[in-house]
Amino acid sequence: MKRVYKVLLPLYREKEMSKEIEQEWHMDSGGLQELNYHQFGKLIFRIAHHWATHIDLGEYVELLEKVFSRITVRKVLKTTDQNILICYPTI
Repeated sequence: MKRVYKVLLPLYREKEMSKEIEQEWHMDSGGLQELNYHQFGKLIFRIAHHWATHIDLGEYVELLEKVFSRITVRKVLKTTDQNILICYPTI
């Protein structure tokens, strides 16, 4: 959840972010430890609806694809001394 938050709000404060994520999680999960498929779908739709400029399916898809790629894509690089360095997308 922190990565999604960082993608959507890149200028964040750690303490505020943690508090807000906890509040949002409690609301979205109904106090449970995990989301079921239906709850997850509602959450994703709410994120898209909140952050999109227009009520438009194409814009929702584009926004969610950007969030997905920014929290999941990583690069594996070798340094000059042949160590492996894993780089996540910068936000």
